[in-house]
Amino acid sequence: MSGILGMYQWNGQPVDKAVLGRMVDHLAHRGPDGRAMWIDGAVGLAHLMLHTTPESLPDSQPCADPSGLLRLTWDGRLDNREELKEAFFAKGMTLRADTDAELVLAAYECWEEEAPLHLLGDFAFAIWDGRRQRLFCARDQIGIKPFYYYRGEGFFLFSSELRPLLAHPRARREPNEGMLGEYLASQVTSQEETLFRNFFRLPPAHRLIVTSGSVRKARYWDADPSNELRYRSDAEYAEHFLSVFGEAVRCRLRSSTPVGSDLSGGLDSSSVVGMAQSLIRRGAVLDKGFETFSLIFPGMACDESRYIDAVVRRWNLHANKLPPEFMDADTLSEQIHHHLDFPDYPNQTMSNPLAVLAREKRIVVVLTGIGGDEWMGTGFPPFADLLRSGSLLALIQELRKDPEGLGLMRNFKELLAVVLPNRVRRAYTWAVRRDGVPLWIDADFARRVDLTDRLRDPSPTGPFTSYARQDIFLSLRSGEYALACELVDRSAARLGLENRHPFNDRRFIEFALSLPQSQRQRDGQIKFILRHAMRDLLPDLVRERSTKAEFSPVFLRAFEALGGRQFFASLVSASQGWVQKDTVGRMYAETLRVSASDDAAVPHLWPLWMIAGIEAWFKTVFMEPVGR
Repeated sequence: MSGILGMYQWNGQPVDKAVLGRMVDHLAHRGPDGRAMWIDGAVGLAHLMLHTTPESLPDSQPCADPSGLLRLTWDGRLDNREELKEAFFAKGMTLRADTDAELVLAAYECWEEEAPLHLLGDFAFAIWDGRRQRLFCARDQIGIKPFYYYRGEGFFLFSSELRPLLAHPRARREPNEGMLGEYLASQVTSQEETLFRNFFRLPPAHRLIVTSGSVRKARYWDADPSNELRYRSDAEYAEHFLSVFGEAVRCRLRSSTPVGSDLSGGLDSSSVVGMAQSLIRRGAVLDKGFETFSLIFPGMACDESRYIDAVVRRWNLHANKLPPEFMDADTLSEQIHHHLDFPDYPNQTMSNPLAVLAREKRIVVVLTGIGGDEWMGTGFPPFADLLRSGSLLALIQELRKDPEGLGLMRNFKELLAVVLPNRVRRAYTWAVRRDGVPLWIDADFARRVDLTDRLRDPSPTGPFTSYARQDIFLSLRSGEYALACELVDRSAARLGLENRHPFNDRRFIEFALSLPQSQRQRDGQIKFILRHAMRDLLPDLVRERSTKAEFSPVFLRAFEALGGRQFFASLVSASQGWVQKDTVGRMYAETLRVSASDDAAVPHLWPLWMIAGIEAWFKTVFMEPVGR
């Protein structure tokens, strides 16, 4: 994790060093190991360094190619370094250094606009091409590294985070009501827009070229849903899984400092820890030190200590366990003042003590289990819509699309909402109108921002031989997943860390996309292939668990800390005509009522949090004085 920032003034005006410096100041937390700027007339680039790999230690950016006509600022980690070197040597190219930045410059020299397609890893970068007088930018295939930009009258800005762009004196702050609607509906679909008009994110797997007065964006990579693995036995599938997953973890263990790993006790984070330990103990990677970091919730139903302890005992780990930090009004306000953006989720903020402890131990790289649910899920068809329509033929047609399995258990509640009596169905269906817009959203506002169209699921292009493949394909284009990756990066960066996610390795996702349904779910057990492949690396208590921790108490405490009923009874977003205050109030009352029962899933937590976050964001940014 580093920070990148820059501006290109195609109106010909020279870059103001003081303005660029003030923007860099707002990104300083991403570069504890150094910061530098390069200005050449109408172009200015900046880089803020965090050393995370051995190869990054001698790196100095923004860096140039031998001709001095290419200048790069790069945030990332390359995982196919040797493959790239072989390609360059075959073309007779020479490298001056062994840094990732040098390899990226060589890739651009070699393949130009197609360079990002040849890069494997997590990255966002910009290259000023003095030969063509253009700015070339790109973001990794999954969207792990963020890239924000703003196009003004005669100039273009980009940054790793939103706040520095808002610090530019000519960047106007106006709320983007369309994106506000997506947040308030708790259905973020856009991968590009932000909460501010004319401020954008470069979508995952996209490149962007800026010339004089022109901004051209294009997708450079897409998943292929037609690939399908067909082995003769579970053992062959498991062997392939271990090969791909092992390589994904190995690449992310490349670090200049000891490595930490989240260990929640769940199947995904435990699998990352188990594979990392296997690699370290086999000597497949250099052991710089390895520790785990876990949250514990003594006396609460969501405490997973017994699963955590089982993994710790299995590998005799150096484990760190701390209680969570609960979101409160001060934390919420401080986050928004710092980022001028939507705050962290309560179940994200709760991990802050672990991040602080890791940094105190001089651990910079922390592995996570993020992505396991998205890429190893079972997928499902829209059964509820089919049954409500009464179309038996349509249902049969859907069943025939996926002969291997349908992931029924995952959607048991959706099915119950169809077949149970009306009083039960209302608990699941009352909150959504026929036009797909939640009832708590004001109808006039929804029409004004075309919210129905915004919330409509995209039509996936196939062919898809299972709903799991369709789900993976759609997740790669999901606004919610892109936003989650950005919030995770931002939270870690603020505390001086870099999170790495083995399940989000492009090769692993392509492997997961090619799996038959029988390897995803077997005898009602999801993630069958992972459980089977990891049988020698995980304790059975964890490998065979079928439950997941439920963190509704964390959200409930956050709502209470913000003011509870009074908070939701005095919504500025209601006075702005965005939400229906009375409906939101009933939602919160139902949430409290159901939370008092031990045998029911607590409803409305995510919609209420999205409403609360937008409420706090709007008040802070547009109703309080905030310095630039």
